Amino acid sequence: MNCYLYPEPSLFFFTYDLPGLLYYSHIPTTIVALLVGFFVFLNARHLLLNRLLLLIAVCFSSYTFISLIAWTNVHGDLILFLWPLFGILQAFISIFSIYFIYVFLTKEDVKNKIKLVFIALLTPVLLLAHTDLNVSGFNITYCDSFGYEGVPFKIYYTSLGVLAMIWILWLLVTHHKTAENNFKKQIVLMGTGIEFFLFSFFTTSFISTYLAGIGVLHNSSLEFYGMLGMMVFMMFIGILMVRFKTFHVGMVSSQALAIALIVLVGSQFTFADNTTSVVLTSITLIIVGVFSILLIRSVRKEIKQREQIEHLAGSLEKANARLKALDKQKSEFVSIASHQLRSPITAIRGYASLLLEGSYGDMPEKAMEPLDRIEESSKLMALAIEDYLNVSRIESGNMKYNLSDFNLRNEVEHVCDDLRGEALKQGLVLLFRTDLNSAGVVNADIGKTVQAVQNLILNSIKYTKKGTIKVIVRDIIVRKRIYVDIIDTGIGMNQETLNTIFQKFERAENANTANVHGTGLGLFVSLSMIQAMGGTITAHSEGDGKGSRFTLELPLAM
Repeated sequence: MNCYLYPEPSLFFFTYDLPGLLYYSHIPTTIVALLVGFFVFLNARHLLLNRLLLLIAVCFSSYTFISLIAWTNVHGDLILFLWPLFGILQAFISIFSIYFIYVFLTKEDVKNKIKLVFIALLTPVLLLAHTDLNVSGFNITYCDSFGYEGVPFKIYYTSLGVLAMIWILWLLVTHHKTAENNFKKQIVLMGTGIEFFLFSFFTTSFISTYLAGIGVLHNSSLEFYGMLGMMVFMMFIGILMVRFKTFHVGMVSSQALAIALIVLVGSQFTFADNTTSVVLTSITLIIVGVFSILLIRSVRKEIKQREQIEHLAGSLEKANARLKALDKQKSEFVSIASHQLRSPITAIRGYASLLLEGSYGDMPEKAMEPLDRIEESSKLMALAIEDYLNVSRIESGNMKYNLSDFNLRNEVEHVCDDLRGEALKQGLVLLFRTDLNSAGVVNADIGKTVQAVQNLILNSIKYTKKGTIKVIVRDIIVRKRIYVDIIDTGIGMNQETLNTIFQKFERAENANTANVHGTGLGLFVSLSMIQAMGGTITAHSEGDGKGSRFTLELPLAM
């Protein structure tokens, strides 16, 4: 069987009596699709996403190859044998595209039940492709089967393309709603590329062959334009590779894109039929070449910067681990040193008290003031050592809490009674008030709660030159919370100080104007202990010189 009206093509499918657009739409798109597909596959062949992209590229390239043969070959038996493969390849492109988007969006393989759906959709095409339901004859004069194609079968495999577009759109929209911002950009790029490819490919293929089959068009050359959709799809794939590393390829992706662009422009020489076309194509090729070199250099620079950042991140991680180890050693040293210091300081303080009380006989008047200073200094040092020990316990997670029910109101009143003498020494009035609607019982560690209240009241005494300190115990039953407010007329705090006052070693900027003593640890320790028992401590002030209010909060035991 021989289509005797047409000349034998050279080099298998080159002939001069067909439009140059045939080769421009088929050959460059095929080369670009295979080039990108194989580059992606070879650089990360273990990834399912990369393998599926290669399958789409191979199916499309097979389609374009068969199309070239159908347009140029004069051997009718070969064309008739290959003609049914159009439907098979279109069906595979549809299913592989859906599969591809599933993996792209979920980063994992599809479930077996979806694979069974894919197989069910492909089965009719595979079984009926080489039957009369698909192609029932061949026109030996024009070397085609347009007039002998089964319309229902053609509609079926074309509808798979429509189904793929709808299915993919649904997947993209669904995942776009919940995706992170960076992945949303990738979804938009991927969706735009594949939807454009499928729409242009299936629409032009169906319309051109259908109209040619019923005689409206002389041939199906309209399908040439649909092939260019693959070029757009590969362009978006290239952007995803270079910008987002979607397919886990690095420098090679930019090189593949550069080569693909050069091949695409260079292929225009195949149908440049005059000097002007040759000159314009040459200029375009030079511009694309320069652009490609700049692209490769840009990507190399980006990759180098990224590698440097990753190296720095690794170094920072090691440094951070080292700092954590040093911090742990510091905490251990502070704990050991504090324990070693506490015993002699306790002894010094105890003997100073005994001397002042006259346990060792009457002391000379001149010795009383130095002994007072020794006792006071040892007391301050003992408090500082206790703060260091508490910080060490908190940071190491060794702080123990013995929870029990007790009356917070009574304990706060006892603390106020104990510290009232300290306040009077400073010329201050320490007042205690209650506003309770409950029994005021909490479930906490009584010792640590008392310590926190003491810290807050002593803090107010230290930083109040004159005036009063009010301690108010109140509750809000509906919230099941109890509060201890310590309100003073002291030096106050600005907003910057309020933001950092509970951090370690932090003191108000104007703290030294009222009291030079203090480690900056008392509030940190108090807050940490109260938080561990389900409460919190907050600080409030209207500004420097306007006093402060500290509020300790704990849950009521009801």
